Amino acid sequence: MCGDLLGRADAEFGDACCPECSSEAPAYERAVNFGAYTGALRQLIHLLKYERVRAAAPLLGRFTAEACLQLEGDIDVAELLMIPVPAHKIRMRSRGFNQAELIARAAQRGIEDAVGRKLTLEVTALLRVRFAESQVALTAEERRQQIRGAFKVPSRDQVKGREILLVDDVLTTGATAAECARELRQAGATRVWVVTPARALSRVALESFEVQGRNAQDVEGFSSQVNMQPNMQSLLSDPLSSSTAQGSLLQHRGISTNYGEQRAGERDQRASQL
Repeated sequence: MCGDLLGRADAEFGDACCPECSSEAPAYERAVNFGAYTGALRQLIHLLKYERVRAAAPLLGRFTAEACLQLEGDIDVAELLMIPVPAHKIRMRSRGFNQAELIARAAQRGIEDAVGRKLTLEVTALLRVRFAESQVALTAEERRQQIRGAFKVPSRDQVKGREILLVDDVLTTGATAAECARELRQAGATRVWVVTPARALSRVALESFEVQGRNAQDVEGFSSQVNMQPNMQSLLSDPLSSSTAQGSLLQHRGISTNYGEQRAGERDQRASQL
């Protein structure tokens, strides 16, 4: 349900959930992602989120749309309300934009094609009313405590009776997505789906591979080559330094323009189709 990879012992039971989803189902129906939050995908998100390279958003939008192929057949309504996870006004002032909104806007048309449903983007249906510092160093329980009550639906009429597609840049413990979904459900939304370009693998998933004599790099067996569009090299040229003006900012950060990310099963060959 949360989009994490199952450990081999759990996966052998077919439709089994991870221990967290089994003990307490999240408020959202299902979370899907394009790949693991590592390597080039992680660096690409950091370019957008921390270095403010907006030109990374279209590529992340493509990955997000591709991830939604996993929801094909699950969604049975004609129209979805697409809501990016909102940023607090303090964060908006410092960063200048909400990266989740940029990704959602870039992904909208591709998602409509992926799920065969119309999407209506709404950026005011959910607001972040309480500022929180970075959650990077927090445990899952600390994240849940910190994010509690951080979001508010200003008008129930906007979400009542609607199915929601919640978009964010990365899902780590799922605390933020779960809190957003909880607030939306309390306001009358029928179901909430979550999509992100990246998903942080849990320790359980990683240890499952390591027990079998694999390391994090060996998980690349799940990878496929994702070729950037030819014009992305010029789009991502570094505007900040003349020393990199002739090259890609991705390459300047050590990211190849032909790269793969950890992905599994039936998704492996779909990226090139979008």
